[in-house]
Amino acid sequence: MHVGPVAGLPMYDWPEVRDAVDALWTAMAGCLRSAGMDAPDRVWRPELSEELWVHPGLLVGETCGYQVVDELRGRVEVLGSFDRGVEGCEPGDYRSVLVCRDDDPAGGLEDFRGRTVAMNGHRSQSGHWALVAEIAPLAVDGRFFEGEVTTGSHRGSMCAVADGRADMAAIDEVSWRLGLDHEPAVDRLRIVAWTRPTPGVPLVTSWTNAGLRDRLNGAITAAVADLDVAVREPLHLYGYRPRPTSDYEVIAERLAAANLSFR
Repeated sequence: MHVGPVAGLPMYDWPEVRDAVDALWTAMAGCLRSAGMDAPDRVWRPELSEELWVHPGLLVGETCGYQVVDELRGRVEVLGSFDRGVEGCEPGDYRSVLVCRDDDPAGGLEDFRGRTVAMNGHRSQSGHWALVAEIAPLAVDGRFFEGEVTTGSHRGSMCAVADGRADMAAIDEVSWRLGLDHEPAVDRLRIVAWTRPTPGVPLVTSWTNAGLRDRLNGAITAAVADLDVAVREPLHLYGYRPRPTSDYEVIAERLAAANLSFR
């Protein structure tokens, strides 16, 4: 295991924007050190992001909103979320686009009853739970889709739909923008609908750093404010919003309202 403080920004760390992610962390680390904190020189990219999220030395990490209200509850403290400028959302919030092939005749979500869905994973807010909350009113005897393909990533879900292995998918709208920039499969897809806005992908720190929350947020805010456009543009990054962990309870509330279990 990594020794000492660790940091990671894995949620939009596509190969095509990796240099920008590294530059973002360099800026953040500089401001964190100026604020008196021991920040690592570079982000950690373990094979499994879970290793980052549960590391006792986690200084700043990006995770999924679902994890914050599930297995990471009580283990991490939310710091805030980057503002990605997602249309139809408050700063720092985001949503998912529901996509299908561009030649699919479906006119709305109800037209996908009995068909196959692609999802990045069952623990994903934007790729799974946001969609589950939308289809709950349309389900019959607890079922809506007939088949399911698990892809491991939003990019993989885009490709699965474009290639005909699945009929639709819920894609985090920031990942969708990265797809428009870098993934040719997107040219064969179209948006059918959008999910409700949700607090964006959270930046978190280990619960042991809860007392540093204000200093961490001050440093992150300063770093993002001074970013060069060459870093902002490829990451679709426009600002930073400090926010409490309680903001993410809306995820649990929506699933409870849909009478759906977390597991």
